[in-house]
Amino acid sequence: MKKLSLLLFTALLAFSISAQEVQNVSQGTVYLKNKASDNWYMGIGGGTNIYFTTGENDADAGLGDRLGWMGQLEFGRWNTPNWGARVVIDGGHIKHVNSDVTAPYGPEKNWVGGHVDLMYNIINAWGTYNPDRVYSLIPYIGIGYMYGLNDDWKRPFPDNDLFKNQNQTLTYNVGLINNFQFSNSIALFVELGFRLTDAGFDGTSPGIGEYIGYDGLFTGTAGFKFGLGGKQGFTPAELMDYNLINDLNSQINRLRAENEELSLRPESCPECPEVQTVVADESVYVPNVVFFRINSSTIDKGQQVSVYNTAEYLKANDNAKVNIIAYADAQTGTPDYNFALSERRARAVADALTSEYGIDSDRISIDWKGDTVQPYAENDWNRVAIFFVD
Repeated sequence: MKKLSLLLFTALLAFSISAQEVQNVSQGTVYLKNKASDNWYMGIGGGTNIYFTTGENDADAGLGDRLGWMGQLEFGRWNTPNWGARVVIDGGHIKHVNSDVTAPYGPEKNWVGGHVDLMYNIINAWGTYNPDRVYSLIPYIGIGYMYGLNDDWKRPFPDNDLFKNQNQTLTYNVGLINNFQFSNSIALFVELGFRLTDAGFDGTSPGIGEYIGYDGLFTGTAGFKFGLGGKQGFTPAELMDYNLINDLNSQINRLRAENEELSLRPESCPECPEVQTVVADESVYVPNVVFFRINSSTIDKGQQVSVYNTAEYLKANDNAKVNIIAYADAQTGTPDYNFALSERRARAVADALTSEYGIDSDRISIDWKGDTVQPYAENDWNRVAIFFVD
């Protein structure tokens, strides 16, 4: 039991630490990381509990005779739309009907305790996150502690040490929280829980069954939760379109090439004749590139403009030919795989020119370099096919 407690506590602690470091993700959607002060809440409520053992179940008593009261105070935080953690402080009293318990100890036992739980929002995890959703179903699992006292809140054995034979136990908690959100910071909850306690917590054994050394405590509570300031929801990240990034990279490469060409020209030439202004021929070809996604030879829609521009140039210049050279980035895949991938990229671009724009295949030649040549210093840019027009 102690090993299980340590394992579960370690898992809860690891979650609470790591959740502060990772990005918020729900159903494949990335959310902006909130501040450490956001998404905290406090809950307060009360309800009933019923002690569950073989002796209690076999006693001649109705359900109402076995119901005791309890209250709870909790503090928690949602680290992502799916996962959260909380600390609960609770207490109340248990009504015993088992004669083996009531004879030496009395019909009621007061108790105080608490537990740490890991919470999982099924609605958000299995569906989609909606900050305006009213109902959420939240199962939880955790570990805790209960300390039993007699019916007037005194220690059962006042002469003993604080934790010696004082009806104390570790608990293993599971349950379901039905959450009804009224506003961004106010919610109603109805919670059903069950916790395992040591079989000796009520002073007798066996516990739930003849061979089960644990007692059980069913709990039912209801109350309200309040946001503790700060942001209570999550904001989806507006990710930039990958095609747009590729287009911007293409423009950057073209501008770099133009700058390189300009840097080779002399700053002044006093002996040179005056240069006459010449209007550029619209048919002059501007080098084009097609960028690919990682491990892909499919031309994205945003990259089709480069294929189109090259095709239009070839149509306007009947004697022009194009050589397509494709590459793969060196930081992904093996050399053999990248060599074959770059071939597929070159053939995909050539096929687009012929099948979609009607360019004669005799005017197209292809080559591929794999990752043996990296035309760009930026690794991701080398997932590319480059047009060279003669």
